[in-house]
Amino acid sequence: MDFTCAAYDRLLCVAREAGYRVLPIREALTGTPAAPALILRHDVEWDLNRTLAITQLEQKHGVRSSLYFRVDTGVFDPAAMRRLQDDGFEIGYHFNTLDRCRGDLTCAIAMFADELQRLREAGLDVVTAIPHGDPRITRIGYQSNADIFDCDPDLLNRVGLLDVGNGLSDRYLRYIYITDLGIRWNGIGSTAELLAGFRARRWPSVYMLTHPDYWSASPLRAMGLQIASRSMSAMKVNRVIASLRSVVDRNS
Repeated sequence: MDFTCAAYDRLLCVAREAGYRVLPIREALTGTPAAPALILRHDVEWDLNRTLAITQLEQKHGVRSSLYFRVDTGVFDPAAMRRLQDDGFEIGYHFNTLDRCRGDLTCAIAMFADELQRLREAGLDVVTAIPHGDPRITRIGYQSNADIFDCDPDLLNRVGLLDVGNGLSDRYLRYIYITDLGIRWNGIGSTAELLAGFRARRWPSVYMLTHPDYWSASPLRAMGLQIASRSMSAMKVNRVIASLRSVVDRNS
């Protein structure tokens, strides 16, 4: 079944057996380009324990990934993040400052720099940042949290961060991007198809994003989450929430 810990365990096993070198983003950007490569990223949203379940599987297979943390949720735990860093995982900054500043670029850029400094002062060696995307947000005057980089092209250099988007494109020209966004595979049909692709070494490079909150030790929970996600999509729940938020914001 898709999105179970057992499926993730199998995914790592098959990729390794097929000769894929598993890399965190930082290593993909700074080390010698590898082929075939599996570049692993996890966006950590709400439940640290589910993230730890994923990292334990990666340690079992002798691989490491990149973990992107927000500072505005309960999962922000500098002590736990330092332990993961000590275990060889990359800790990155998962930012949503334009959303939180309601499109105010000056506010968002200042908040970005402040939160990055907060992470570093907590003993975290952060060199990459990834924008968070919330489908429940109505964005007026901007398209995504990443727009701060278009507004301030020198921002990454000024705060000492690597350019993830352009860096991966330059070093891994033919990578396929696969994500579990929405609790369904995007870029591939199923876990079985993904495993078959790894076995056949179908892709020279794979950049894979997962959200540990979506993955379950229990097949029953995994099935329930997928059914709930499909139902929300069919009923356009996120659009309704976004519209309500927009009305509240305009009147607050």
